[in-house]
Amino acid sequence: MVILKNIISYQDLERIRIENKDKKIAFCSGCFDILHSGHAVFFGQCKEFADLLVVGLGTDRIIKELKGSERPVNNEQNRLFLLASMKDVDYVLLADEELSSGKVHFVSLLKKLKPDFYILNDDDSAIEEKRKLSETLGIELKTVKRVVPDFLKMVSSTEIINKIRRA
Repeated sequence: MVILKNIISYQDLERIRIENKDKKIAFCSGCFDILHSGHAVFFGQCKEFADLLVVGLGTDRIIKELKGSERPVNNEQNRLFLLASMKDVDYVLLADEELSSGKVHFVSLLKKLKPDFYILNDDDSAIEEKRKLSETLGIELKTVKRVVPDFLKMVSSTEIINKIRRA
């Protein structure tokens, strides 16, 4: 299955950097529990900065710690597969790093991959901490607005879950 080649491990990061030394690499991360149009827009925004987009995906354990015992809705293997199938995502890998200030920072992944850009939504609650981390590692931090085109409705995984619960 072609999609599976886009799912990588921590050990692959250095190889990807070496094999693509002349290309710009962007890294973004998240839970991506219930994949929706806002995620697709975000990946497109991230890909505008680079030739390759690598996505760090929080494990089930991490999401439970961040979002509570009812989450994730979709297990990590399903989320990996869905992200790997996204047009703008070149590689995706699971990340099970320790939490700091209630956020996953993917420090070891960033050190190993050495991306050119670390991309966040401009409303990320740990933006200053991630800015300092990026500066320390020599990675350019970029932010994008959480927007969708006019023909789409802004949505979140939590809103989708709440709507289903009310139904």
